[in-house]
Amino acid sequence: RRRGRRRRGGRAFCKNTSDDDEDESDERYSNDKAIEALSSNEENAWSVNVYHSKRKEHKTDELGDILSEEANDGDNILEQPGWDAQGKLRFSIMIISEELGLSEKQVEGRVGQLFTLIPGLKTKVGIMKTADLVRISASIPDVYKSLVALKEVFPDADLPTMITNRPSILLEEAKEMERKVKQLREACPRLNWDAILSDHAYIFEIKNPGENCLALKEKLGTTVKDFELYVARNPMSLLSVQTGEELLEYDNGSLRQLKENLEGTPKAEGW
Repeated sequence: RRRGRRRRGGRAFCKNTSDDDEDESDERYSNDKAIEALSSNEENAWSVNVYHSKRKEHKTDELGDILSEEANDGDNILEQPGWDAQGKLRFSIMIISEELGLSEKQVEGRVGQLFTLIPGLKTKVGIMKTADLVRISASIPDVYKSLVALKEVFPDADLPTMITNRPSILLEEAKEMERKVKQLREACPRLNWDAILSDHAYIFEIKNPGENCLALKEKLGTTVKDFELYVARNPMSLLSVQTGEELLEYDNGSLRQLKENLEGTPKAEGW
């Protein structure tokens, strides 16, 4: 909790309060009393308020200005009460229970098995699409089958990392994944695509990655002597040549996938 003072039209000043404040020997000079005295004075040039901060700590620069969140990389923000890791998991279990018509205890068991198979997936709860988590939890045996199929397509990949980075991989057809990686291996045969895709699974968003490789190579022209080395160091660059309906990504997929869903396509590709 923070107590703050703001001068009208001026700079904000605030003070952290802690348990130590409550133990001050002379209560006449407490922070609360100072705020009360200033706010009750109509002629006071200061606008005095009490506010609750989202910051974990009160950090300022050498001039006393509060540091922006960009300066802290967002690490100084408290999680919203009730929306911590456990809260997100509880909410997801409630949704899955409702969607699958199962008791929450049954869902907890399935999700527990899922996290045992892929421990990193637990960190994605609240981040990944709840719809994906529902479908993955619907049939744990299918998850086993997907893992076996993925291992055949990517024998040297770090599957737990790949799936953690892109959980929807468990819902995608193995043949489609094989088609995409085949294009990549033909376009850049010297690269270890199993290793690259483990860390950069977003490349699977590309419908025809081989075409993207050719487009990127043409775009770079002679400015890059070793194209494969460039791709190895900048795998995200393959997304820079996305065009048309594959370019825009929505909460429920690309524009193409969204259209397929709205048109009632039985099984929209990539969903």
